[in-house]
Order: sequence, then C-alpha cells, then structure tokens
Amino acid sequence: MRRVSTRLAIIAAIVLKDLREFSRDRLWMILTPISLIFMIALFVILPDNVSETITLGVYPSNIADSFSMLIDRHAGEFEGLEIIGFADEDSLSDTVLRGSGEVSIGIAIPVDFTESLLSGSGGSVSVYVSESVPREMRRALASGVREIAYAVGASYAGRDPLSTLPVALPYLQARILGENMAGRQVPFRDRMRPILVILILLIEALALAGLVSVEIEHRTATALLVTPARTGDFLAAKCVTGTILAVSQAFLFLLATGGFVFDWLLVTVLILLGAGMASAVGMLSGTSGRDFMGTLFFGTIFIIPLMIPALSIMFPGRPSIIIRLLPSYGLVEAISGVLGEGRGLRFAAPHIMATILWDIILLGSAFFLLRRKVESL
Repeated sequence: MRRVSTRLAIIAAIVLKDLREFSRDRLWMILTPISLIFMIALFVILPDNVSETITLGVYPSNIADSFSMLIDRHAGEFEGLEIIGFADEDSLSDTVLRGSGEVSIGIAIPVDFTESLLSGSGGSVSVYVSESVPREMRRALASGVREIAYAVGASYAGRDPLSTLPVALPYLQARILGENMAGRQVPFRDRMRPILVILILLIEALALAGLVSVEIEHRTATALLVTPARTGDFLAAKCVTGTILAVSQAFLFLLATGGFVFDWLLVTVLILLGAGMASAVGMLSGTSGRDFMGTLFFGTIFIIPLMIPALSIMFPGRPSIIIRLLPSYGLVEAISGVLGEGRGLRFAAPHIMATILWDIILLGSAFFLLRRKVESL
C-alpha cells in the first residue's frame, strides 16, 4: 500500500510540474482561452430552433376553412400543418412561385369540381409546389390529392368515402422502434455542439503534444528518470495532464452552453473518454515531432481524420464504412445522441464500448512509442 501511495505521489508531482510549465507557455495560455471563448460565441450565435411547420395554400378559401376545422378536430394527427386560403388560383400559384417560404405547397380545386364528379366526367385538381419541396414529397402529395378526390366523389355519391380508398386507416397507430424523439428536429446549434466539443478536446491534444515535445527536446524526461520516478510514472503523468487540460476546457464549454441539462453523469463519462483519446493523440504527436512545427504537423495529421466523423453529422444519411472505422466515430455518435437528441445510456452503450477499445489501442501505442523515445535519449 505504501508503495502504491509513493507512486501516486510521484505521478502527482510530475503532473503539477507539467501544469506549471503549461501555465508558463504564453502561446497556449493565450490560444486556449481565446479558442474557448470563440467556441462559446459561435454556439450562441447559431440558430436555436427549427421551423417544423408546413404551410399549405388552398383555393378556394372556403375549403381552407373546412381543412382548418379538420385540423383543429384532429390536432394530434396534423401537428405542424398550417392552412392558408386564397381568393383566386393565380395568387396561389404566384405565392408558391416566389419561393419566399410563405407557402411551399398549393392545392387549387376548380369551382365545378363537384359537378364534374357527379356527372361522371371526372375532375382535375392543380397542385403547385416550390423548388424547395423534395421530389419524394411531390409524388406523395400528388397521390394524397388523388385519394382525397376519390373520397370527395364517393361522399357526394352517397357512399362511405373510406370505401374508395385502397387502404383504410380509421385509427392511425404508429409503433415507434427505439427511443421516441416525437419527430423533433434537432436545431443547428445542438447539431454543432458535439463538433465543438470534439474540436476543444483535440485542441488541448496539441497543447499536450507541445509539452511532450519540449520535454523530449530539452531532455527533461531523462532528468526525471534520474529521480525515483520511473518511465511508467512519466507516462501516467502525461496521460493525467492531458486529461485535465481537455476535461477542464470541455466542462467549461458545456457549463457555458447548457450541455449538462442532459444526463450529466453520462456526459461526464463521454468527456473523460474523449479526453483519454485526446491525451493519446497528444503523446503520439509530441513523440513524432522534433520541434514545434514538427509537432504541429504530426498533430494535424492525427486530428484531421478524427474530425471527419464529427463533420459527417452535418450531412444526412448513414456515414460510409470508412468513417465508421475511424477511432472517434463512436465517441462522436454518443456525444451527438446525448447532447444533440437527448438520448440515454441504451443508445450510447455500444458507442462507449467502441470508444473504450480505441482508447486502449491509442493509449497503448502512445505509451509504447513514448517509452522508447524517452529510454533512447
């Protein structure tokens, strides 16, 4: 027990020395707070809401009133749909054509539509869509309008409107698999938060890389090994120092941006895992570079691939297999799910296990290379 406490005391002494050296580095003492303030300011100015309302223009306006009454009666099924009536078809088409976002979809039903259906000659309904409406929604909208026309014709013929539809859904029952996000779209600000967290962690990895590089260049590591400190103590201290630098900055960012309103314990675990990965990157970069520019070069080589999964969040669809094989993918997915969508441990657990495995691989590689570098001095 005494031997363990002695080792811990040596590691703590080396960590304190590293933190004092970091505080004397003017470059990082200026760059670190500036980068943190910049990240917080960027988060604050990003949009914090998403418009989930679809505006539907209808002609004639009396039909819009009937649609509005139907929406009010079934508010839970038509949430996010707004109906606007138009006095004539030309104004409806012009509004959709402008593409201002006021009305993106328009439906124009001719005045003689009912008479045409009753006479058996058929009727036509005009559907207007703006360029911003996806092609898939256009086809679905056309099919929906066709089904509505069938139902209207059956109603005027004295038959059950639902009898003309190929599929009857008297009660819509949806079975949601996985966690129910209630159709909530994630604001751009919340989508950017995981990217900013990962970027903060990797910036602190460069700070640790600079610290390791200086100690190797000045042979401070060799001087430490003359003392009772061992190589393992030196490596453990560097890992602790990198974790402290990364975790402190990430925690300050999350406190300033409200990141702990979610599962704070799960968020803390993810930040610690990310800090461990950043420490490994810092030690690998510091070991590879011989001077400041060399360290910065190798640090950039390591950081760019790790940032790719974070940037892939901005694009729809599932990332490619190459991106999913990158070490930071599991960490990014877990942080994005917890901080961006409010998911819990059930979602994050497999990503946490993958991140732990990558942390072990990267830290093991960093310890091996740094040990060889120190012992060869």
